[in-house]
Amino acid sequence: MKRWLFCVLIMILPGLAQAWTELDETRIATIATWLPAQPQGVGPVCGNRQAWQTIAGDKRLSWVSAEAEKRLHAPFPAWSDDAYLGFTRNGTRPEGERMMNARSAWLYPLVLAECLEWRGRYLDRITEVLTELVHQPTWTWPAHDSHLTNFHAQIYDVDLMTADLGNDLAQTLWLLGDKIPADVRQAVQTALEVRIFKPMRASLAGQAGKEHNWWLHADHNWNAVCLKGVVGAALASLPDRHDRAVFVAAGEHYIANYVGGFSDDGYTGEGPGYWNYGFSHFVTLRELLFSATQGHLDLFALPHSHEMALYGASIEMLPDNVAAFADASPRTRMDRFTLAYADQAMHLGLGKHLSTVDIPRNPPANAAPLTQASIALFSSVPAQVNAAQTTLLDPLRGWFARAGVLIERPEPGSPSRLGASIKAGGNTNHSHNDIGSYTIALGAEQPTGDPGSTVYSAKTFSKARYTIRAINSYGHPVPRIDDILQSEATHVRWNPPQVTFTPESDTYILDLRPAYALADLRELSRTFRYDRRKLGSVDLEDRFAFATDHRFEVPLITTGNWRQLDDGSIDLWQQQEHLRARIETSAAYTLVPERIDEEGKVFTRIAIRLTEPSHSGFIRVRFEPLP
Repeated sequence: MKRWLFCVLIMILPGLAQAWTELDETRIATIATWLPAQPQGVGPVCGNRQAWQTIAGDKRLSWVSAEAEKRLHAPFPAWSDDAYLGFTRNGTRPEGERMMNARSAWLYPLVLAECLEWRGRYLDRITEVLTELVHQPTWTWPAHDSHLTNFHAQIYDVDLMTADLGNDLAQTLWLLGDKIPADVRQAVQTALEVRIFKPMRASLAGQAGKEHNWWLHADHNWNAVCLKGVVGAALASLPDRHDRAVFVAAGEHYIANYVGGFSDDGYTGEGPGYWNYGFSHFVTLRELLFSATQGHLDLFALPHSHEMALYGASIEMLPDNVAAFADASPRTRMDRFTLAYADQAMHLGLGKHLSTVDIPRNPPANAAPLTQASIALFSSVPAQVNAAQTTLLDPLRGWFARAGVLIERPEPGSPSRLGASIKAGGNTNHSHNDIGSYTIALGAEQPTGDPGSTVYSAKTFSKARYTIRAINSYGHPVPRIDDILQSEATHVRWNPPQVTFTPESDTYILDLRPAYALADLRELSRTFRYDRRKLGSVDLEDRFAFATDHRFEVPLITTGNWRQLDDGSIDLWQQQEHLRARIETSAAYTLVPERIDEEGKVFTRIAIRLTEPSHSGFIRVRFEPLP
């Protein structure tokens, strides 16, 4: 073969130069026939003035000009080696992530402002930002580059930040086209090739070690986030259709691993915060694939995708009030973009629509905000192909039987503002030792319950993870026997709770014995009863029996305030919602409060401690709104 012909073929069909470990070349060829001849991003290009002028008056974009104007005259945030190296030196993450996020966050408002105005005022600054981002040492977060191979440009891996930044860089090229100088466009394309596409092809071809882009086989948020970013960047920037088809095929194939991390009833052990993160990228990937392939690929046709989507509404105790199970924050709010997109495509009956979803002023940097904003502004959201709706939201409760997780809600229209959640299992890669943990919601607040996640550091995902009191059972509202805490939850084979549901009240009984390594433990059960009548109440009873006497205590956990009232009950509150806890025990008890400030998490543990060791007994607490 003549050398020039060989080179042409390599340029036209780059995928044929490699054999893919798990991808089918026939499938890739079929996908290529569905794709447009040229790369295509999300939404109309900014040069389509009719489309952009149509949304120019959208109130959700009222902040854009002011934010972009600030960046016209302010200095661009400098890259800091010291901030980046903070993780490898002392195990702390915030300084490096803040530095990188501050830089990447500039692109979003500047590009939106230019697309809305289209007078070229922001183009020089956008060009400068693109140049800065392309030439910064790495796009990989410090915690994901512990050996500094990315920092020193030895080996590039695709992590969460790399994938989303690459996606938005490619989306910028799509939106602005030749308004970006040719040399800068080429620099972005080269950086995408070196930092994303080349290492990904190596992984897809089995030419990289298992430690590189390991997330292809992960069943958690990394898989969905990175696949969405990589596929989005490929669709928007790779000139060769077959090359794009390789990445689309990878998205179709490997996203099944993420779906496999959910139970068939839609529960994710990563918790509500990571549903927001991972599933928002899953639905964005769905939009990318559906649109690029003219509807031939629909991730919402995968098994259990309907239940996965409904999780976001089922997990709420009250509007915008979610228990902080796993590595979630008590301030977690279920992602409106994700719920609205899924509701439009699947007809979940939630009454949500993308037209009412905010275009955020300060979105997370690792969310490809340009791509998501384009979807929210312009996408009509194609309906699910061959939809077979099987589940609607139960207004009274969310029940995930496989995980033993129950979410309690008051009857719609009732005066009650009391909700609750309790869990048995569902523990995965963000597990806490929290079998039997619960949270009580009152209005928009959580007066007592699971304290939620800590600030991430090198310790968070190390062998020392379960020495952190907010992660082990000491910092959760579950029993402590002598000095014995719960075993590591991922290793516990818990027994399914017994549940009884009625319109007026629900009862949940959990055997806690499997969670404790104590040979003479005869009985340890938690009974949780939620009553919807009047203003609502929650009754919690922990009953125990041992072969010999042991010390026994059950804590109340609060991230807010507390005080003991004259009648001996406890008043728990955060701001204005007060919850009364009435205590009843089988023997004398004392209250032992302890303020815990560790790994960025501050909360109070109020132990209800039986004064003398006992061989059997109970601790009961009734929670009800304080008039």
